[in-house]
Amino acid sequence: MQENSKDYEFCIKVALDNAKKRINLLNSFDRKCLLEEYKEWIKDGSTKHSVLLIREDPII
Repeated sequence: MQENSKDYEFCIKVALDNAKKRINLLNSFDRKCLLEEYKEWIKDGSTKHSVLLIREDPII
């Protein structure tokens, strides 16, 4: 079980590092908006919402 815990911690760290790098690529206004969204999700709890993944090649 502890080995799985370390794997989860590593994956979370990599995901957070990637999110920070991508957020820093945004312009000031978009960065502020996205950070506000993340703050709301953290405050409200992650079980109520979907997770937003930012892609370099958005398909929207």
